[in-house]
Amino acid sequence: MRRLDPFKSATIDMVEASYDLEGPDVDWCSRVLSVGGSVCEQGRGAVGLIFERPPEGGNVRVRSWVVAGAAPEDAPMRLNRGFLAGGANVTRAATRPGIVTTVSEFTAAYPGALQKWQSEVGFAKDGLGISAADPCGTGVIIFVLLPEARTVGSDERHHWQMLCSHLASAHRMRRAVTNGDVGEAALPHAAEAILDPRTFQVTDAVGKAKQGQAVEKLRDAAVRGDRARGRMRKDAPDEALRTWWAMMHGRWSLLDWFDSDQRRYVLAIPNRPDLGDPRGLTERELEVATYAALGESGKLISYRLGVSKSTVSNALNAAMRKLGIKTQPQLAEKMRGFTKHFAKN
Repeated sequence: MRRLDPFKSATIDMVEASYDLEGPDVDWCSRVLSVGGSVCEQGRGAVGLIFERPPEGGNVRVRSWVVAGAAPEDAPMRLNRGFLAGGANVTRAATRPGIVTTVSEFTAAYPGALQKWQSEVGFAKDGLGISAADPCGTGVIIFVLLPEARTVGSDERHHWQMLCSHLASAHRMRRAVTNGDVGEAALPHAAEAILDPRTFQVTDAVGKAKQGQAVEKLRDAAVRGDRARGRMRKDAPDEALRTWWAMMHGRWSLLDWFDSDQRRYVLAIPNRPDLGDPRGLTERELEVATYAALGESGKLISYRLGVSKSTVSNALNAAMRKLGIKTQPQLAEKMRGFTKHFAKN
C-alpha cells in the first residue's frame, strides 16, 4: 500500500487560518479547508465536521459541516451512514480527541466495518480522519477522502496531531470569544496581553500576563509563531510546525488582531480547556494528567501546552503520586472516576 503524503507545507496555512475569530463556525471551517487545498486534493476531496461527543455516551452529534475539493455535496451524509453502519462504539472511538488514522487502519479492530463503510460511502475506498477535539468532546474533524487504502507513519501522525492541537485550541477560543460575556474587559476579546507585531514587545498586560516571566514567555512565543509563518513554512514545514506551539504556558493562545484603523497587533487570549474537578491537583497537573490519560505522549502534551518536556514529566509524576497510581491505564481509570471527559470514551 502507498504511504500517505501529508503535504506538510499546507498545514501551516491551515494553522494560521484557524486563528480567525470572524464569522460562524461553518465559514471558519471552510476557510481552513480552503487554504489547505493540497491536503484536500490528495484524494477525492475533504469534509470538515463540527461535532460534539456527549460525555454520557450515545451517538456523536454533528452540528455543521463543509465540503471541499472533489467531494460530492452529500459526502457528510454518506460518511455518517458509513460510520453508523459499524455501530455507535466505532463512531465514538473514531472521534476521540487527537485521533489521526485512516479508516482502513482504524477498522482493523472491527471485523467487517471497513466493507460496511465502503459500501455506504461508495466513492472512496479509504479516508484520513483528523480529530481535533477538546477533552470534553467538542471540536472539529477534517476527513480527507482517499481512492485507495493508505497508511500513516509515526512521524506523519505526529505532524497531524500537532495540527489537531492548533485546531482544537483555536475552536475552543472561538467558542469562548463568540459566546462569552467579556463585560468590561480592559483589552480586546478579554486578552491579557497585547504585543507589537514588529518588535514583539508586550505593550499592555493585565492579570497573569503581568506575573513572573510571563512577558518574556509571551514575547518568545510570538517570535516563534512569526518565524513559522515566514519562509520556514515552505522551506522547512516540519520545523515550522514544531516551532509554532499550540498554546503558551498552557494558558494563552496568540492571534492577530486589527484595530479600527487596521493596525495589526498580537493578542494573548486566555484559552484553558474546561477540565473539570482537579481533585487536589494543580492546574498544570490536571492538564497533563488529562491528556496523558487520553493516550497522548509527553512530547505532544509539551507541544499542546507550550511547556517544556521536563515540566510535563514532573507534572505527570506529581499527579500520579497524588492519585496513588503507577500506570497509564490506572490513570485513565482514575480520571474516569471524577471527570466527565472520560465517561464512555
